[in-house]
Amino acid sequence: MPATEELDVRAVRALAHSLRLKILDLLRFEGPSTASLLAGRLGESSGATSYHLRLLAKYGYIEEARRRSGRERWWSYRDRRLTLPRGGDDTSDSDLLAALLTRESHALDRFLASRSRLAEWDDAAFFQSQAFRLTADELDELRREIETLLASRRRADGADAPEDSMPVRILAFGFPVVVDGADGDER
Repeated sequence: MPATEELDVRAVRALAHSLRLKILDLLRFEGPSTASLLAGRLGESSGATSYHLRLLAKYGYIEEARRRSGRERWWSYRDRRLTLPRGGDDTSDSDLLAALLTRESHALDRFLASRSRLAEWDDAAFFQSQAFRLTADELDELRREIETLLASRRRADGADAPEDSMPVRILAFGFPVVVDGADGDER
């Protein structure tokens, strides 16, 4: 196995920890932080958050931000495209995807529970499920177009954000429908 492919497998598996996912969310949506501040926010020890921050940095999910004072290391979220390596352990890849999707589902549940307080956001929020018939090349082109469109938007931790802005999650999935069995049901 080539070294880069092996590194990709380890990088993907580095996300398979609930505390690391929480840390990533805080850095992504609230901006740079230190191990101590994250520990207080998450009810963990600073040693634990420091360990997980170093591991996330090792695989490129976060980076050291400009130091603000003294010895404290500040960390910031870093965009990194996540791809699951081919031919890996399907069970662990599926478990990781399930954990990531569960995390997003909980975020959606929190929004739905808060809709009465966020009326203007409720009108703007959307869920779309559309069906297309595409080739693999066309799906890849669509993915790149979505990435380009989203790259032009303000990041969640943007200091230049208007006062009435909020962090927004955008999820986009594009995958072929797999039909199993003689009945033609999607499984």
